[in-house]
Amino acid sequence: MTDYGFFRVAACVPHVQVGRAAENAIEIVRMASEAAADGARAICFPELCLTGCTLGDLVHNEKIRSDIETALAYIREKSAGISSLLVIGTPLNYGDAVLDAYAAIRSGSIVGFAVNPHPSDIRNYAQPITGLSGSVRLCGEEIPVMQSLTVHADNATLAIQASGPASVADADIVFLPSGYTEIAGRTAELKSLVTRQSADMTGTVVLASAGHGESTTDALYAGHALIASDGTIIAERHRTTGTIMADIDIQSLREARKNGVPASCSPEPGKSDGSAASQKPEVCPSPFITGPEVFEETFYIQTASLITRLEHTGIRKLVIGISGGLDSTLALLVCVNATDLMGISRKDITGITMPGFGTTDRTYTNAVGMMKSLGIEWREINIREAALLHMRDIGHDPDIHDSAYENTQARERTQILMDVANEIGALVVGTGDLSELALGWCTYNGDHMSMYAINASVPKTLIPGIISYAADMEQFSAARGNLLDVIATPISPELLPADSQGNIVQKTEDIIGPYELHDFFIYHFIHSRFAPDRILQLATTAFAGKYDEATISKWLNLFLKRFFNNQFKRSCMPDGPCCGAVSLSPRGGWQMPSDISLKLR
Repeated sequence: MTDYGFFRVAACVPHVQVGRAAENAIEIVRMASEAAADGARAICFPELCLTGCTLGDLVHNEKIRSDIETALAYIREKSAGISSLLVIGTPLNYGDAVLDAYAAIRSGSIVGFAVNPHPSDIRNYAQPITGLSGSVRLCGEEIPVMQSLTVHADNATLAIQASGPASVADADIVFLPSGYTEIAGRTAELKSLVTRQSADMTGTVVLASAGHGESTTDALYAGHALIASDGTIIAERHRTTGTIMADIDIQSLREARKNGVPASCSPEPGKSDGSAASQKPEVCPSPFITGPEVFEETFYIQTASLITRLEHTGIRKLVIGISGGLDSTLALLVCVNATDLMGISRKDITGITMPGFGTTDRTYTNAVGMMKSLGIEWREINIREAALLHMRDIGHDPDIHDSAYENTQARERTQILMDVANEIGALVVGTGDLSELALGWCTYNGDHMSMYAINASVPKTLIPGIISYAADMEQFSAARGNLLDVIATPISPELLPADSQGNIVQKTEDIIGPYELHDFFIYHFIHSRFAPDRILQLATTAFAGKYDEATISKWLNLFLKRFFNNQFKRSCMPDGPCCGAVSLSPRGGWQMPSDISLKLR
């Protein structure tokens, strides 16, 4: 058959079983065989797909390391009848170290291994030496191991995980096995990077990223297959397993490289006179809200992560406390969306409203209204009597409205949720958000604790937008009125009695400051890693006309104090997916000693 200068490539995203190399090898061979039968001559699989990206320290286990070599030998044997080049992400035993590598396998032979110079988790995978060039003995052969690998296949030159522009200078196609995690806004950035790289090299980039089956302890791997050629995406598959293919015009790309002129990076005429230097720079006051798509993307990540956790555990029932506030409302919507997508009954969600000393008619009405209109199983368990009994048991005067008075209620609610979950065989879904965790505005072993913290990386200022987005969805239309009123309700833990008219008196932002300021501080202190004085300068610009510098400085000082004093709460926080630019998970997001004395201002 004449190919007329075209070369068919494929990107495959399999469903992985974490730590089960043998089963993953079987799935890889199956998908590779099907793609090769459809004419693909080079096939890219995700990073570490032989074991899963989320294997963690188990990658060093002797049995796992043995299983990896056995699985590679299996793929090598089964590929004897496949002439296509297979690019497969795998841990690689290299002496005493384990490298994050990409195996190039073709026609029953392991051609070589390219090594990822930037492993996903440096605790588990060794950083390869710059300019690495060595070999490993595998399947009775010495197989080369290098920083990047170039393979010639038919009429094309293929580069595997090229580490820089020099290594792709002569490549027609670059393969990027990836293990990026899904966070709001990252997909657009990745597509931009891949298309730009394909344009810069006047060639093709094939990306396959880890997806379904990976653990969602702290992040979601959604699965992304992408093929871009000369600055244009020509095939894409996202958030599903499966295969994409594209025919690459190798001859045309080579002619373009030979005759083309790189795009100019110089300023546009008339734009380089320095006239803008005196203008005050614009600073976004809501750095977590990068665009309208962030609401949909965050809601998807939360939903997909919860589904994965349920599939991994085999649990099909959920328990959630519903207060009528922002956080529990968002968590409830995620639970309902997850059960709808899984095809299980909404009655498998048990929502519990637990009125206490500060519960108002407004929040109670919204809580009950949402649970009824969304068709979940719901209960009302009043905690006042239990809280008074407990305060009597510990000798606390209920007329003293201190932290013991407040936290008695929070811990009673958590106890109820955990015990009901045990009673019906369910998973307790946590509702606390990123902003509360950063400030320590949660009760230790109260609302601080759950079995899966679905909102843990979602900042408070993002939640109204996500609820508003969901309120416009048909599946939530029956609850739309309650959802919009939740957004309009003042933020409060409702742990202190209401006023004589039944209104909320304990307003969170009156006590700890505006969440829009705190989320600005969180973003730039943790994500941007700016010093507090610089954050103050940026905030003064971003919120000019709304808050003066003295007010911003006051709340910044409180943020820093609370952030450092409450690390102990974050050190033992439950699992929960990273949805955006900031995660405070002690496992993969933010690591800091609890006993730290640091003066930053």
